Amino acid sequence: MIHVGYFANIREMTGKKEDNIARVSAPYTVLALMNDLCAVHGKAFRDFCLDGGDEKISRNVNILVNGRHILHIEGDDTPIKDGDDVSVFPLIGGG
Repeated sequence: MIHVGYFANIREMTGKKEDNIARVSAPYTVLALMNDLCAVHGKAFRDFCLDGGDEKISRNVNILVNGRHILHIEGDDTPIKDGDDVSVFPLIGGG
């Protein structure tokens, strides 16, 4: 199982705070996971989380895999596997 946690307005879009995804085929990437989640959570989630159709993850979201931002791993192509913890946050600005 891959644990996916949702935060802030993304939690409101999904109507839940987490999902557990069973994934058996490899390789599996963060972009593939996000496409699978879009199929479950609908158009508003897709429009917020993806750019260019299904081609890349939007800059509106920050995604961490096991506590590390995907930009510091392999970006959209960051591999994920059973047992990983994925966190999906909206881009948050502060002052």
